[in-house]
Amino acid sequence: MRQGIVLFTVQIARSVRDPRSSVTVADALRLALPPGTRVVRGQQHLRRAVSWVRLFVTRPYQLNAIEPDALVILSLRGLDSSTQRQRLPGLIDALVAASVSAVVLTGESPEVYERAEFSDAISVLVLPKDVVLPEIERAVIALILDRTSQVERRVAEVYQELIQLALSDAPLTALATTLSQAAEQVIYLEDEYGALQALAVPDDHEARGLPSGEQALGLYSAREVLGISPSNPAGPGYSGQPIRRTLADGRHAICCAPIALGGAITGFLTILGDTDQIQDLDEQLVVRSASAFAIPIAKQRAIIETQTRIQGSFLETLFSGNLHNEDDILARASYLGHNLREPYLTACFVVDAHLFQRNGESAEPQRAALWASVLEAARRDFSDEWPRALLKDRGRSLAVLVPSTGDLPDGSFREVLDRIRVRLNRLMSDGAATCGLGPSASGPADIVRSFLQAEQAARIGGQFLGGDQTVAFDELGVYRLLASVESQTALDSFYEEFLGPLEAYDARYNGELIDTLAGFFSSNGNHARAAEALHLHRNTLLYRLSRIEALTGHDLGDSETRLSLQLALKIGHLGNRRFMRPISGERN
Repeated sequence: MRQGIVLFTVQIARSVRDPRSSVTVADALRLALPPGTRVVRGQQHLRRAVSWVRLFVTRPYQLNAIEPDALVILSLRGLDSSTQRQRLPGLIDALVAASVSAVVLTGESPEVYERAEFSDAISVLVLPKDVVLPEIERAVIALILDRTSQVERRVAEVYQELIQLALSDAPLTALATTLSQAAEQVIYLEDEYGALQALAVPDDHEARGLPSGEQALGLYSAREVLGISPSNPAGPGYSGQPIRRTLADGRHAICCAPIALGGAITGFLTILGDTDQIQDLDEQLVVRSASAFAIPIAKQRAIIETQTRIQGSFLETLFSGNLHNEDDILARASYLGHNLREPYLTACFVVDAHLFQRNGESAEPQRAALWASVLEAARRDFSDEWPRALLKDRGRSLAVLVPSTGDLPDGSFREVLDRIRVRLNRLMSDGAATCGLGPSASGPADIVRSFLQAEQAARIGGQFLGGDQTVAFDELGVYRLLASVESQTALDSFYEEFLGPLEAYDARYNGELIDTLAGFFSSNGNHARAAEALHLHRNTLLYRLSRIEALTGHDLGDSETRLSLQLALKIGHLGNRRFMRPISGERN
């Protein structure tokens, strides 16, 4: 009698279940089946509804009274004989004829895979080893009877796991990876400027038909989809509600939630998956998880803000040139955990924002917003790479001092700086970052001198050598000498004497004599190589060289004349002359 009451209760529950909360195979996979369950066939059928679940553990299987759209759990344990295995394709045909929605196996079965692929009507899933089948059956039934409660339960479980990670000071990448594995989707974490902070994909992304990490980078960005950028960061207009979008490829969709701290938007958490698989579970996961991600973001920003304030004050004193009391400087450095008597490496970051130069003063608010986003991103990067790095915002440049210990050779310092520079470049659509490096130095005075050289290298590299590079002061060659000349009038006079007539000629006749001369010197005076590099006929090159000699009154065969003309070309780069174009690859 009790069994009849239970069956009657189950039938009533199934009949009154809210149709809006109908369960799909994808729901069962994400909310009821154990982690590690794989979809081996029929990925395209995961949106099929599941009306009930049937567990078959005995042979021969009893297939009577199977409901349409049932999820069938099929135990293959003990199917050792070839005769038993040969019956499996026929069993799959019978299940397809019964309109089941999916078959869940306890092990591998090539016979089932082949038949399911041939019929192309159902999904086939494989459970991990050592699972308890009755427990799985009960979990699927609970999902069917009350999907809403199961979604809430799953979201709460994931949230608690993320909170524990956040409170244990786990990095943001660890939280993103945990959420990706739990949601079984791709996870993006971006700041309010649209800069990517973390990206995670499930371990079994290939089996789930999801993109790899490299592919995911090209699929979505908050800048393209949400319209935010360094000059247009996210503001208070974003609510806490999830943002749903189908991407341009039509195959993928995202569910995104802003991360708020004290009423300000500090980033976006995004789930990406197949268009037909993003659902309310993802919406609830991303909204709830965003508050967990806010905890480490708040901690990180508070630490960086405090470090920046203390370090900035110290470096301002160091760079002020007031080194009369060196012991006081050393004592203040010691308080910050630094011994300035040991070797330090220096660097200087500048932004080559040519757009702002073209737009003039009206673009100053945009430049300021861009610089603020670059600073924030750089501080986070340096905090991750070198927690002991000293940083100082100098208005239009970022000063960097890093202890040069035995495990930090100059080569690795440059490589990491270049990686940071490239990451900063992704933040800017109309500019690029240039990094200047100074030589290793010890003692307050020498460290300041090294930084000034790094600053000079960044300025010369950004303004006169094309920018978008990492350049060391020691690599500047003759530019180091020219940049140290205090009299700009003397440099301009020298330039006019040797190249003024050529500049005037090029301006009047739209000529290319200065470029021809630069190409000639770049080829070490070899006529054949110069003609090939400049894409000129040899006779055309010879004619232009003769015109250069006639206009300047100097003999190109004279070594002193050649040296003077090459110096004038360098001065032209330093002075950013109107008719000078940077020579590709020129460094000294």
